Amino acid sequence: MPIRVRFAPSPTGYLHVGGARTALFNWLFAKHHGGRFVLRLEDTDRARNRPEYAQAVYDGLRWLQINWDEGPDTGGPYAPYAQSERTALHLAAAHAMLRSGAAYECWCPPAAGADTEALEDASDADAPASVNGGGIERTALRSQTRCLCGLSPRTDKPDSAADGTQPAIRLRVPAERALVVDDAVRGRVTFPAGTVPDFILTASDGRALYNLAASVDDHEMRITHVIRGEEHLANAPKQLLIYEAMGWEPPVFAHLPILLNAQRRKLSKRDGATSLHDYEGMGYLPEAVVNFLALLGWSPGDNKELLTRDEIVRLFDLEGVVKHPAIFETAKLGWMNKEYIKALPAAALATRLADFMRRHSEHGAALPDFPYLERVAELFRERAKTLADIVRLGSYFFTRDPIEPSEEALAKYCSPPGPAGDSLRAVRSALAAAPRFDVGTVEKSIRELAEETKTKASAYIHPLRAAVSGQAVSPGIFEVCSILGRETVLARVDALVSFLDSAASEKTTAAHAKPAR
Repeated sequence: MPIRVRFAPSPTGYLHVGGARTALFNWLFAKHHGGRFVLRLEDTDRARNRPEYAQAVYDGLRWLQINWDEGPDTGGPYAPYAQSERTALHLAAAHAMLRSGAAYECWCPPAAGADTEALEDASDADAPASVNGGGIERTALRSQTRCLCGLSPRTDKPDSAADGTQPAIRLRVPAERALVVDDAVRGRVTFPAGTVPDFILTASDGRALYNLAASVDDHEMRITHVIRGEEHLANAPKQLLIYEAMGWEPPVFAHLPILLNAQRRKLSKRDGATSLHDYEGMGYLPEAVVNFLALLGWSPGDNKELLTRDEIVRLFDLEGVVKHPAIFETAKLGWMNKEYIKALPAAALATRLADFMRRHSEHGAALPDFPYLERVAELFRERAKTLADIVRLGSYFFTRDPIEPSEEALAKYCSPPGPAGDSLRAVRSALAAAPRFDVGTVEKSIRELAEETKTKASAYIHPLRAAVSGQAVSPGIFEVCSILGRETVLARVDALVSFLDSAASEKTTAAHAKPAR
């Protein structure tokens, strides 16, 4: 049977890096085996679903160049690919299980919490020693959990025809049988008898809950492998029971290791950026993010860390996925992204930079011409970790206006202001007289000035750096001047000279006004 995998996010927020890792592993598995990658939206959360979040899923996957073969926006042989449009299939399966006796009606009042998704989620975690309410009797985690409706016929059913009340539908879980999941990553996982409760398939308002909807859709779409995060491991025995009750062949389950932060805690928004949207906006390259995500829980079998997309596709398989948690190290992503930036030719980096600035920079509406941008890209290619670094560190390249030097640059290179101003006046004369304004000529002009005045070249270079870049640290100042051009450089030198002259005058006035002791 051809390999078919799916990524099924809920459009309730921007695509999380954990979800992106899951999508990537599914896509890699499909590509490695010549299979098909399906995108399905699990959009049944009426309160939190938003169209813009569905679009964010599409945009995030496309940014990573994870293209789907079938999906909500592309169609396919098993359409529709939005769960909310497949309700009839879900309810048909639930009623088939009712007829066979595999499921039963639950009339427990919703107000007591018996048929809410919250309770179903709670049953996946360690339960307290005793929880009672809404017809549920639950003792310890390893004890039987069964709705009273499943133990004997209810005599207190409301008149549904009169008041519109409908029952929930629960699957009858064999209380005496251990449930076994043969997981492609974790091996055999056993859920002892009594640890999985009779769980809700459909709520009293007619909604199919997660385990039913996902199982029906996976079956109908001929999904062969369900590759997802380990937080879904507790759902696997429930879904296997649904497959069994319906007489369907189950898919292979593979549960990926959880993502932890550098402190070995679950990755959360408190750690800063957690969505693809965040990382794209910070100027990370998609190929670096793909490389980084691929190594979160998978190993190619050697110590090589920088892998092309084609290499990852060729090497990827579930045998290389580990069980232990994967550590999301932002510093490692930064290192990896820097390596990818360094490997780009200047023209390619300039193209990426222009696209990034159009979408994320205040300078995006008035970009410099491409040859200029290419020279800036080359200057920062081995210095920047992200595209945003280039925009931030090289901000003085993207404005023709005079710039205000930082306090650090002024303190380090322009104090006292009088001598610094004199040095800059000499620099201005030398640069104004230079026959050309290429890197070599700018450097020659400054060094000849230093020789003529028997002064260290740094006495001119550092104040020039403050005037031209406004920073205490910059790339080579001769390269910076050459890119900016003579007119801009001279205007910035003039602006700083004027500032320093004013500062020197104020200092002199203050000294003269000081009363004699």
